[in-house]
Amino acid sequence: MSELWDSLRVWIWSELGDFVQDNLWTLWLVAWAILRATGQIVQTGQTGLLFSFGRARKVIGPGFRALIPFVQVVRVVPTRHRTLHLPAQRVAIQDGLVFFVDANLVYRVVDVRKALVEIDDLVRGMTQALGLGVQAVLVERGRAAMRAGPELDAALADDLGRRLEPWGVEVVRAGFITITPTPESMRVTQVAAQVEARARALVRFESAGLPRARALALLGTRTHLANRGRGVRERERARRSRSRLERRILQAGFRPARAVSVPSKEPKKP
Repeated sequence: MSELWDSLRVWIWSELGDFVQDNLWTLWLVAWAILRATGQIVQTGQTGLLFSFGRARKVIGPGFRALIPFVQVVRVVPTRHRTLHLPAQRVAIQDGLVFFVDANLVYRVVDVRKALVEIDDLVRGMTQALGLGVQAVLVERGRAAMRAGPELDAALADDLGRRLEPWGVEVVRAGFITITPTPESMRVTQVAAQVEARARALVRFESAGLPRARALALLGTRTHLANRGRGVRERERARRSRSRLERRILQAGFRPARAVSVPSKEPKKP
């Protein structure tokens, strides 16, 4: 009986060894699938939240966590500092000017339960909140306030802190990368600056005792005077071009149309 059992065991091990050698990758994939179904690995810099029957149960730190298959699941959220960039967008400020603005946000998830339960997509929600924060900070400010970089960054960080706190997110730093006026706003700004400069010059001339007419004459005009010699050269160039065209027409065999006299319809005087 013992010899039969020994021979059976040898046969089983030999067959099992052949099966393992022939299906090594298949067995490895099956083992990995079983491991994934029965456990979850949380990496360093991440935090997981355990769900049982769809209900949030427990916050899990880095490491391996054994799970009951098809009953428990772990959702992972990065808890290290991360950066969110907002692409350039158009913002209309209080003066009616339009600026191209892009900003970024450095944040950290401090409450994993809120980040996974209170909002469906945290990154998309923060992107929308960053856009709304940029609009809220700049829409009530004028053109002169666009140069106050630290104040704008502080206002944006404070606004985003209030918006993201219900989602368990802490604002580490927020700020504007660039604030650039559109070409139309740039032209309006330049014209306004020139008008202000000319108005200040007019006040200085009048305070010096000059009459308003002479002061305005000294300020000059934006209209450029036409160069008489340039006009003569342009007319001469046009005349030469017309003469060359007429010669080519004559060389081609065409004759210019003669003017036909039209009889006058006025009644003859008696």
